[in-house]
Amino acid sequence: MSGAIYSDAWYRIAEARVSLLPGVRTSRQSYRGQPWVVLEDAYSHRFFRITPEAHDFLLTLHQGVTVDQAWQAYLRQHPQHAPGQEEVVQLLSQLHVSNLLHFSEGANSIEIDRRAREVRGKELRSKLLSFLYFRIPIWDPDDFLTALDRRLRLLPAWLLVAVWLAVGFAGASAVIGEWARVSDRSQGAFAWANLPWLYLCMAVMKVVHEICHGLVCKRYGGKVHTFGLMFLVTTPLPYVDTTASWAFPDKRHRMLVSSAGMLADLFMAALGALVWAATGPGLVNSLAFNVMLIGSVSSVLFNGNPLLRFDAYYVLADALDIPNFYQKSQQYWFFLADRYLLGSHAARAPVDVPSERKWLAIYTPVSLVYRLLVSYAIVLFVMDLWLSLGLVMLVLTLYMLVVAPAWKAILHLFGPQVQAHRWRAWAGAGAMLGLVALVVFGVPWPHAIQAQGVVQMSRFSVLYAPLDARLERAVLGHGQTVVAGTPLMWFDPTLLSLDIEQIERERDEIVALERAALARQLADRQPLAEQRLVKEQRLLELKRRRDNAIVRAPHDGRYVALEGGERQGTWLGQGTEVGHVLDPSKGYQFVAVISQESARELFATPAQEASLRLLGQADQAIAVERMVLLPYQMERLPSAALGWLGGGDLAVSTQDAKGEKAAEEFFEVRLTLKPDPEAPLVLAHGMRGVLRLSMPARSLYARINESLRQLVQKRYRLG
Repeated sequence: MSGAIYSDAWYRIAEARVSLLPGVRTSRQSYRGQPWVVLEDAYSHRFFRITPEAHDFLLTLHQGVTVDQAWQAYLRQHPQHAPGQEEVVQLLSQLHVSNLLHFSEGANSIEIDRRAREVRGKELRSKLLSFLYFRIPIWDPDDFLTALDRRLRLLPAWLLVAVWLAVGFAGASAVIGEWARVSDRSQGAFAWANLPWLYLCMAVMKVVHEICHGLVCKRYGGKVHTFGLMFLVTTPLPYVDTTASWAFPDKRHRMLVSSAGMLADLFMAALGALVWAATGPGLVNSLAFNVMLIGSVSSVLFNGNPLLRFDAYYVLADALDIPNFYQKSQQYWFFLADRYLLGSHAARAPVDVPSERKWLAIYTPVSLVYRLLVSYAIVLFVMDLWLSLGLVMLVLTLYMLVVAPAWKAILHLFGPQVQAHRWRAWAGAGAMLGLVALVVFGVPWPHAIQAQGVVQMSRFSVLYAPLDARLERAVLGHGQTVVAGTPLMWFDPTLLSLDIEQIERERDEIVALERAALARQLADRQPLAEQRLVKEQRLLELKRRRDNAIVRAPHDGRYVALEGGERQGTWLGQGTEVGHVLDPSKGYQFVAVISQESARELFATPAQEASLRLLGQADQAIAVERMVLLPYQMERLPSAALGWLGGGDLAVSTQDAKGEKAAEEFFEVRLTLKPDPEAPLVLAHGMRGVLRLSMPARSLYARINESLRQLVQKRYRLG
């Protein structure tokens, strides 16, 4: 006997005469060694899973007997396996909602109708809340997929697998071999000029993705009757309904149907990588890169991520033999709260076999955190496009993730399920709320600001090409000691001398005209005198630049040339960085980049402790002698190595080819380093490191509240 033997609602369905509809199909499946029966409505393609005992009981229902008569007879024949009355009520109500039952005198059961209305109401609310994600069916592709599958069957399966593996291996090799180019090229993938092409590639690849789902479903006997458009955050994308695969007895076939789209994405990504690596700059090269990017990223972050209810989720559910994995995991956590927090000893775990428990316990918290992160990113994306629509989406997201579960919990606390132990349930819920409030509002949590930076000598100079000229000669002694005024590079001033000669001739001509004006008309002399002064000032500037054609050391130190030997004889533009002069006698400093939000906190509350660790020597902390937060904003990074183009993590402006201009203004923190002479620490100019500033402990609420206010003020200029 499973479930409660008697039910208060039994009298409402006891006299009903029901039976399964003639069009209901049945298939048997096995989950973790236990047999199950799957019912499928041939018209709506809705599925319902029941135990073999429940299925045997349903087969005894027909128009000649009432539900009570059939249950009494089944109870006498199978006393150990007969379902309880409550289980029969739930079973018939759910089958009725799924349109799988036929009533000889109409569905006159009040209980069944009430539960049907509740389910329909939930479905309607779900559709209203997911207004940014809805589907529009367009076409029945079953005949097309049948014809296409018939042609593909001519190719042996081993050949398709071999081609997929060969192309995938070649594509991966191409990406690994050109990884530096891939990193540089990916930074412009979301530029406005590329967005239309990116969406076009995504739409075409999504069509292929969905067709592959349908083809594999057809291969194993499933029907595919729906091809349409789904609007995901207002973005139209194609979809195919392959729910017929849920009735496949072999779970390997179901897993292959779910993974077919991801395999197609990876295959197209590999093809895109091969085309991109083999072509030069142009439209074909850009499209191939988009295909490679979309096929790989979508497979890893979305379709290949089991934490979201996309392809990989269904593969994982079938691999673990846990159908409705997401719902069962939530139900399991509700059971844990009901049983151990509220003290409901009658609560039943939604577990078919004990080995499911660990998976059900892990999945809900992990997927919840990931869903929160994804929801946060989507809400910000929509708010950046349409602020009002984003605010509506934010409210709906908070309702679904916070308000609705909280209201459901309140109703449960006042419901009949906890009537026998209501005070125990209220005490447990109150204790949990108090603990959460204490953790969020009362407990001060440690907090630290982390900032990236570079090691610099306290005195150093960057040398630049003084003019547009050819580099004639350079000192090749890299690292040699120099004194102030030592010549380091000689630039060819020939073109500058020609400019000087031309300006001198123009000046002499103006002087001659000025003398002639003295004899003819004095009124013409004043404008000529002004022109002469302009030419003389220009001559002084050109001569000064010619005198500076020799780059000299600005102070004592070590000279570090930047490709001096290779650049000798080449043309360099004015302002090109050509070398450094470093003075190690003045010691070292560390220059860190602090965001505006972190700088605001530092200005208000000084850091309690500073800890610095260099990359490659992270096992040793460097003592900080003095720290200064510069009280003005900057936009040029202290080193290009901190930006994206230099391999760092800081966003840089796409308009700066050197990669030194940050995408957002920042503040600098400068620290005077005091290394331990006994520690085997190596300091060198340009080393990267991470500065950790320990701040006073604060509650989670204070930190979250401040972060949200800063986000709103910064992105939307509100508040």
